[in-house]
Amino acid sequence: MKPEDEKMEVNQTAETVENDGTAATSSVEEQVADATTQEGVKEEQSDVAVENEEDYFAEREPDKRRKRIRRKDMTPEQRRRRRITDLIITGTVFGVVLLFFAICALCSFVGYTGNFDYIATIQAVDYDSPYELGYDEELGYYTFTATDDSDFRVLQLTDIHIGAGAFSAKKDRWAIEAVSTVVSRVKPDLVIVTGDIAYPVPFQAGTFNNMREAEMFATMMEQLGVYWTIAFGNHDTEIYSLYDRKDISDFYSQDKWEHCLFRSGPENLPGFGNDMIVVKDKAGKVIQSLVTIDSHSYTDGDYFGIAWRYDNIKQEQIDWYAQEVDKLTEYNVAKGFTENPEVKNLVFFHIALTEYGKYWDEYKNNGHNDTDTVHYLYGKAGESGEKSFPGVDDCMLFETMLEHNGQGTFCGHDHYNTYAIEITAENGKKIRLTYGMSIDYLAYVGIADKIEQRGGTEIKISQADGSFVARHRPYVEETVSEWY
Repeated sequence: MKPEDEKMEVNQTAETVENDGTAATSSVEEQVADATTQEGVKEEQSDVAVENEEDYFAEREPDKRRKRIRRKDMTPEQRRRRRITDLIITGTVFGVVLLFFAICALCSFVGYTGNFDYIATIQAVDYDSPYELGYDEELGYYTFTATDDSDFRVLQLTDIHIGAGAFSAKKDRWAIEAVSTVVSRVKPDLVIVTGDIAYPVPFQAGTFNNMREAEMFATMMEQLGVYWTIAFGNHDTEIYSLYDRKDISDFYSQDKWEHCLFRSGPENLPGFGNDMIVVKDKAGKVIQSLVTIDSHSYTDGDYFGIAWRYDNIKQEQIDWYAQEVDKLTEYNVAKGFTENPEVKNLVFFHIALTEYGKYWDEYKNNGHNDTDTVHYLYGKAGESGEKSFPGVDDCMLFETMLEHNGQGTFCGHDHYNTYAIEITAENGKKIRLTYGMSIDYLAYVGIADKIEQRGGTEIKISQADGSFVARHRPYVEETVSEWY
């Protein structure tokens, strides 16, 4: 390369560098300016974002356009329209409710009257009892006195569960048919119902009126023409039902029920229906006492039976029982019946004693075999887990019966339990604990489809010595089981 050419290239290079430097300086300044501008924009955007975020999470004021105008701020025309709207809404709701109850009332009336029409067709039991009903003023009790050597026969029924409401008409008919069929087959001298004639549970029966249920049963029994009495159960008078125990007691005590022997019992005793009916042989000697005792309903705090905390027979009732059955023995002695004057007795109530479960468990835990204490007679423990559901406390009735010629007890309450077991106490005395067959089609879910537990328990009392035997009388089977 020529020297001059080299010089020219150098000069050109220097110019280029100079120009590039100027351009670079200008570019940097522009970039700084641009960065400053962008930073400002970002800050503005950030401020907006923060502002928007605060707005987003801030409590928003209600849309004034949607705010309901207060009545005091309304014009007369607006208030008139508001009143019309409110009346329409209230009327609609009230109308729907009224329609529902009207339909229920109609269904209840139709079912109720239909069942009464059916009851009117029931034929009286074709049976002339060999026992005459009287009232012994000295004893203060109804008495049945034999006219020949025949045994006295009792039919225990339990847990009828008549609903007499809008939802239960069909099942009520079934219950009526079952009761009338069993009574007509057995032809008893006396029917004793151990509770729960009524079932005024509104979501199943469709009514709170437990008086209608009592009326339906009483009318049926009068149609059958058989003497009868009851021991109250927990469902006969629920806390929410229209009538309490005194009301229902007064109802059954009316003279219009010719065959009803129910009495409210001593006013100083807890409960209603604490009473006894006396059986005499043809010579006039008392041979048996049939005692009914109110086992009450629920404990305090379990008024609706939700916790299954059932009540117990009270000590005052037990003391009364002991006193009254002892009087019968004194009566026999006073009348000159000094040979074996002791009067045996059977006790009827609704809720099982704790001894039912205690001794069945002893039998079950022995492989369902008899023990030295427990002797199995008949029936089954059909409740889930072979359970019994007694009162929450252990009363002293069982022990007291051992000392006062008690022979046996009959209860209901646990609809699938139908067993009878004989207990031998330490003193060698025996007491039989019996669950009666139930009628229930309504209370237990699905029980309407079950059959083996449905029927009655027939009890035969010997006129010779007052002893007794018993057996099942199933509803769906006409075959009669053995006496035990």
